[in-house]
Order: sequence, then structure tokens, then C-alpha cells
Amino acid sequence: MIIDSHFHALSMRKRGIEELPEDLIGIDIGTDAGDAETRISILPPSESIFISVGSGPWVLDSPSYISPEDERSKLLSDIAHFGADAIGECGFDMHWKYGTEDEQRALLMMQAELASELDLPIIIHTRDADRETSEALRSTSFRCSGIMHCFSSGEDLMRNALNKGMYISFAGNITYKGNDELRRIVQLVPEDRLLCETDSPYLAPVPMRGKPSRPEYTEYTIDLIASLRGEDRDKLKEQMVRNLKAALHRDKTIRKLFLS
Repeated sequence: MIIDSHFHALSMRKRGIEELPEDLIGIDIGTDAGDAETRISILPPSESIFISVGSGPWVLDSPSYISPEDERSKLLSDIAHFGADAIGECGFDMHWKYGTEDEQRALLMMQAELASELDLPIIIHTRDADRETSEALRSTSFRCSGIMHCFSSGEDLMRNALNKGMYISFAGNITYKGNDELRRIVQLVPEDRLLCETDSPYLAPVPMRGKPSRPEYTEYTIDLIASLRGEDRDKLKEQMVRNLKAALHRDKTIRKLFLS
């Protein structure tokens, strides 16, 4: 079995990757409200592939962006037609500085409220935004918890997220030279809150760095994490599968209702 808590099948298709592993358990992640129909059309009919719908901070720079309320309407339309297992990815990106900080916050808070209303977990993106994300975590009650995706922040944000009941997901960048602090932090995450992802087709781990990433490349990242933590890699992988199901509060995707 391959586990990947965060991949983008549509972006993978654009990079020439059309097949997903038959034994994959993972989440195909939404990035723009209204993208669910296209994504659903290319996903295999599997009860172990989950989907999220979300509006990332990059939508603020789109000519079609109107408001958080408009994004909410589009997300609700996606959910009504195709179902969803999580809300996101959404959050802060102060590296690229999409829109303004206040606009990013308003977009995230809209989705945090939507996730709580629908009793769904939230998937949070944060880049160069530890302060902003920590403030959002402190000011919000996450009814269904969620996942900190592609964790690349500091220990304080990690602990703040854990205190909110979040799961911490590590991607291939943990294998990159110079990420010693991230390799230290992964050893501090409790076993029952730890996840692994590729963010495919991005962030392929060493030794595949530079190639379009695939869900099966989590095997390299799990190898490293198990070694760092001094744990049996197969048992750690099994725990990650349990963690993913627990993070989603179910072991079968809502999407199965729409397969026919």
C-alpha cells in the first residue's frame, strides 16, 4: 500500500503523470473552488482515494476572484455535486505574498468556518507564515481538526498545531540538504499525529529530486523519517495509514456516493 496525504492529480496529469498506484490511500487536494468536476473525472473509482475542496491564497491574484463569500458559494456547489472529505488546502503564503495578509486571513477563516459547519477536517498551507498561521490557530476552533500540509515551519507552530488536534504531514523537502531543523522537528511529533505526503507533482524527495513527484515517492520519505525516529519503517507506515483515516474521521470516502 502507498500512503500520500496530499497530492494533486490534475497537476500531475499536466506533467504527464496519468496513472495513480492501484494500492494508493491518500487525498487528492483541491486548490481552486470549482475544480472538483475536472479532478473527479480523472480519478479512478477507489474508496481509498479521498478528495478535498479548497481555495488557496493564490486565488487572490486571479482575475476571477471576487470575495470569500463567492469562493464559499463555489465550494458549496462542488460539495453538493461531488462530495468532499476535507476543506482545503487553504492558508497563508507570505513567500509569494498573494493579495494582502488581511485578504489571506479572511479567505482562510471563511474555510475554517465552513469546515466546522460541515464537520470536515481542514488542510492548511503555510509558507513563511508561522506568525500568521499561529494567530489563526489560536483564534479559531477547529471542530474536526485537520492537517498541517508539507510542514516546513518551526517547533512553536508545530506545537500550536498539535494543541489544536492537528496532524503534521511531512513532504519530500525533509530529505533536502540544509533542512536539519525540519529533520529534528519530525522526531518530536507524536506517532499518532504523523503523516507523510508528496505534494505531487512537486517536491520530489531525494533521490528523485528534480523529477515530477509521484505518490509512490513517499516510500523514500518514510524511509528517512523512520531512520530519524529509530522506528521500524513498516510499522511507522501502518501507523500513518491509521492516522490518515483518523484525520479524515472515516475510513471510506464520501465520493463513493457519486461514483455511479
